[in-house]
Amino acid sequence: MRLSPWSLNGARFIGYILNSFLCSCIFFLTLHIIDYTPIAINSLRLNYRRRLECTCYRHRLPRLDLNLISNLPENQSFLCSDYATRRGPHQRIISISLYGPKENKRFQYNQSLSFLNELINDVNTIYPDNFILRIHHDDTISLSDVICPIECRNHNVDFCSMNSKLFIPPKIWRFIPAGDPLVDAMLSRDLDSPLTRRERAAVDAWLASNKSFHAMRDHPQHAVPMLGGMWGFRPSLNPTMSRLIHNKIHNRSSVQRFGGSGDQSFLSREVWPQALSSIMVHDSFLCTRSYGKNSQPFPTQRPSANETNCFIGCVRSCCGDGKMPFGQCPKECRPKDHPEWIYC
Repeated sequence: MRLSPWSLNGARFIGYILNSFLCSCIFFLTLHIIDYTPIAINSLRLNYRRRLECTCYRHRLPRLDLNLISNLPENQSFLCSDYATRRGPHQRIISISLYGPKENKRFQYNQSLSFLNELINDVNTIYPDNFILRIHHDDTISLSDVICPIECRNHNVDFCSMNSKLFIPPKIWRFIPAGDPLVDAMLSRDLDSPLTRRERAAVDAWLASNKSFHAMRDHPQHAVPMLGGMWGFRPSLNPTMSRLIHNKIHNRSSVQRFGGSGDQSFLSREVWPQALSSIMVHDSFLCTRSYGKNSQPFPTQRPSANETNCFIGCVRSCCGDGKMPFGQCPKECRPKDHPEWIYC
């Protein structure tokens, strides 16, 4: 039996109406879902693997359960980048600041990039076990020439633009992961200082403990409670303290008092008093000072001086002449079972 032309046209018309209705339902349902999706999830770009300014793609990350980040406090979400957020919880971060001549009179573009490449090599050698280097930067650093190629080559490097946080002094940018709920442990470090096995042994001792904070002093002139490039914190052990540090860093009226080299003053005033109840300190020279009490020796003996192994926090090329810049460490600061470690 053949259908009449009118019947065929009518069927097509009804099909068109049904399809239009179905598409409208899907459209409004999508709007409804988006409208009630938490801000943290809405802000994630669909194509997180490529920055808008880049032509290359980053490594694909494991699928993230968005429920894990849906309940993040709005002011503590997206503290770095889409890609960093997509990594999800339990991140272990090595954090540095990288900024230009306005705040850093000694800034030299090529030298800073050289330091950065050496630091990335150090991370791959000393911290190869899922540590991520976060670089907090201003617009001095070129996206297309520097950020894109470095991120696409290195799955363990995230650049974090500070253009929306320029009220925070640049040396304090590197402290921001201390207030990130997605971070298990953060290590604040200097761009121009090498990472060493001696440092890693001290960090491992801290991570094996139940202490929230870590600090190191490895030179007679490290005469402050906490050095900006030699401390660490475990947000996952103390979320309340993590929120407190986050709020202190983002308090516009107070954080600006710590500009220039005020990062260590910020730590001494705002962090150190809170850290005393749960901190491990490794100290090779100043263990008898008031802030050195309850510190402990480094777990490894100081190696022979060279371009890397000089003291933790040294500026490259460190002891390139093969000579230590100080004498023997005090007997009180040596391990009790190794009093012969005159260079401890």
